[in-house]
Amino acid sequence: MSKYFPQPKNIKINFDVELIAFQCQDTVVQLASIPPGATFELHRHPESQIGMQIAGRLEFNLNGTKEIIKPFEQVYVAGSNVLHGSINPFQETALAFDVKRITNSEEAEEAILKVSPTQYEFTGFDCQSVVGSWFDIFITKIPSKGIIPIRQSASETMGIVLNGQLAIAVAEQQQQLEFGSVYYAPANVLYKGYNFSDETVSLIEILIKDRSVSSAKDTLYNIALTAS
Repeated sequence: MSKYFPQPKNIKINFDVELIAFQCQDTVVQLASIPPGATFELHRHPESQIGMQIAGRLEFNLNGTKEIIKPFEQVYVAGSNVLHGSINPFQETALAFDVKRITNSEEAEEAILKVSPTQYEFTGFDCQSVVGSWFDIFITKIPSKGIIPIRQSASETMGIVLNGQLAIAVAEQQQQLEFGSVYYAPANVLYKGYNFSDETVSLIEILIKDRSVSSAKDTLYNIALTAS
């Protein structure tokens, strides 16, 4: 199994919600489809967690403060042991992603951050971005036949393909990824991409600014895949 292209693991949360989880070294990336009426009860865990809506809306509860989260408009940040949960009171199914990892921050963190339009200076493509305390997120539209030039980042990078097909090469390995696929590029490892399809592909990239506590890896995997 390639660490650069992690395999999905299906996790049943309750009778109507199932997560698709990807283990990226010390980080877990999860995709969730949340039908109308589904609820994630308030809970807390040692990992810090961030998340964003891809489609549909959720009423998110962050330590008692409720806000409607809309697609590509906000990112929630729940620090270690900060209470959080959500409910889908709407008629449409919601699709979301979240990222969980043990961080080095000694203080609990909670915030709803706004997504801002920008231009990804590395590629020149239009994108949206969010800057957090331990992460950056870029949502980039890659045109047909568009190239992600070869790069080497000081940050661990995870990518989620939202539509179409995208060829991604990490180190010596390459795969053609489609909706729901994830790639992982460790810090200082070369990677690149190419949109060989006839449509614009949307790509979410999550860059991790700091390294997690190495001894927490096994604990993270056991905890993160059993709670949202």
